[in-house]
Amino acid sequence: DSSPETEETSLPYPKGWAEDRLTGFQNSAFRNIVGTFATKKESVGLLQEINEAFYSIGENLINPKDTYAAMLLPRCHSAYLAGTRLAMSGQATDTFPSLRACLEFALYALHINSNSDLGNVWMARHDDDKTYKASRTQFAHVKVMETLSKREKALHPIIHKLYTRTIDFGGHPNERSGTSSMKLVRTENGFELPMIYLHGDSTALDHVLKTSAQVGLGSLRIFRLVFPERFAILGINERLDSLKDSG
Repeated sequence: DSSPETEETSLPYPKGWAEDRLTGFQNSAFRNIVGTFATKKESVGLLQEINEAFYSIGENLINPKDTYAAMLLPRCHSAYLAGTRLAMSGQATDTFPSLRACLEFALYALHINSNSDLGNVWMARHDDDKTYKASRTQFAHVKVMETLSKREKALHPIIHKLYTRTIDFGGHPNERSGTSSMKLVRTENGFELPMIYLHGDSTALDHVLKTSAQVGLGSLRIFRLVFPERFAILGINERLDSLKDSG
């Protein structure tokens, strides 16, 4: 391995690390993350820029008017971070549930921001059966997306497309969540269908890195509708427009 040593790779591992199949997998995943960082500079650079935009707004929400959205923003950011980690490791299919959550945190924040009474509905979800059903009804995906359409019609089809992609490629156990990480290997006795857990340099890796950037950017654009003044003051609008052009 010709890669320069880092603090993580130069420190001695605990006894037994990577000697079983669980920690062996984790070790391979980490090495893939480093490899992606080294070889996919443009894609990773875009993810880094989006991450900095998340930090900019998150660290500067002083006395926010919408406390619910302020609660959901860091969860959205955390889901984005989880997605990028999985994406860079090559766990392509497993990235998409985190990306789906990233979008949903942003959409829920906008939905509550647009319908102030829904904050109490969201908080009371687990009080009893009635409030649970009310929460599920009021936060049905179709209603959440209707809110987005009302707030920014041009953004709706973009988020709809991204959300559908997260469902198709791993957010649900749909066909593409299986076949996109499957190989067909012919043998003397027929064929085998091994599943790929960790993708190396491939179209699957490029796809999930690009989708991670698009989802992160889309989520920030949703939060811009919630905190427009703060985005403007911090200069994040210009950064988002620049990232949109590069993504």
